[in-house]
Amino acid sequence: MLKKIVIFGVCLILAGCGGAKQVVKSDITDTQAEKEVLIEVEAESLIAPIAGNILATKEQGLEAAKRNAIEKAIGVWITGQQIVSQAALIEERIFSKVGGYIKDYKVLSQGADGEFYKTKIWASVKQADIRKQINDLGLLLQTKTINNPRVVVLVEEYVNGALVDNQTAATIIMAELLSKDYKVVDQEQLDKNKKDDQIKAALRGDEKAAAQIAKKFDAEIAVIGKVSTTVGPNKSEYLQNTMQSSTELNIKVVKTTTGEALFAVSKKGSTWDLMADSAVAKIVAKTAEDASKELAGTIAAKLYESASALITVKGISNLNKLEEFRKALRYLDGVADARTRDFVDDTAQVELTLKYGNAQLIAAKLEALKGWKIKVDETGGHIVNCTISK
Repeated sequence: MLKKIVIFGVCLILAGCGGAKQVVKSDITDTQAEKEVLIEVEAESLIAPIAGNILATKEQGLEAAKRNAIEKAIGVWITGQQIVSQAALIEERIFSKVGGYIKDYKVLSQGADGEFYKTKIWASVKQADIRKQINDLGLLLQTKTINNPRVVVLVEEYVNGALVDNQTAATIIMAELLSKDYKVVDQEQLDKNKKDDQIKAALRGDEKAAAQIAKKFDAEIAVIGKVSTTVGPNKSEYLQNTMQSSTELNIKVVKTTTGEALFAVSKKGSTWDLMADSAVAKIVAKTAEDASKELAGTIAAKLYESASALITVKGISNLNKLEEFRKALRYLDGVADARTRDFVDDTAQVELTLKYGNAQLIAAKLEALKGWKIKVDETGGHIVNCTISK
């Protein structure tokens, strides 16, 4: 009797919703949307130690490292030139409030590094807060001007183990990327090549194959993965005659130039509906939306890391001057290593390995380098050509 009453009550609720709004309530919540959007970064600082005061040295080093963590986050949305040209404004509105943008941090290491004092931290930075502040200042350039990669999306969907023609997840992911000014390879172009062995391999998770496919379409990034959904009668005794659907989405983001995965995203969810197709569509759309937002917010940041730059500099008079210049480059924030590659007449080449950033950011830092009169003549890709004034 109780079962009949419950079923009758569910029917009354459904009937009272009206035809156009007849939606069965899902057990999916929006708690994820309410969470803060955070970027995890590692940053370090090199400062001159304060003689006789190790505590003050540690504190100053920590604050400098926090500031550099914020600069990393800022660099995802504005160019290095803007950081330099708008230094006073950014200092007043952002760097003066470093503590307000860092959710959490841990000191990874602190100690002497030659004549300097080095501090390395892990920090969780409030991405959305910084982005809003940059936007409010009118400095936001969006992804299209700094990290505007062309993306190919290869995602297959399975229902109860069978491959389906639906491309709900891929369509949602592409739409979100497009809304953030990424360039996306048209799905029709991919459909024409679905029998390509490399596409088949990429869909199975082969990162090298995904990179090769991306190159064919002049894309810098490949998003590959699989959406697996199961659907069947609801096992709840109070929701008989409804359909329960569960989805697991697993995708990887592959960088074309290296053929290696930058990061992976996994999402799970479940819901129920009166019809099997509706239940599947609802949960696939929800998990794809969650994944697409994470992708759009992370691809640019990941591309911003692990870059390189080749500096060609004129005006180097001797080896001592070259070594001084190499050291100055080595201690620029964001530079992991600096190696001399060539030195002929008065022109030298120094190759930089970057912990984050790009050639444009390095170019801006060069022109602002204290004690040096450096003019950047050309910058593009990973190349910086500059001249040291005598």
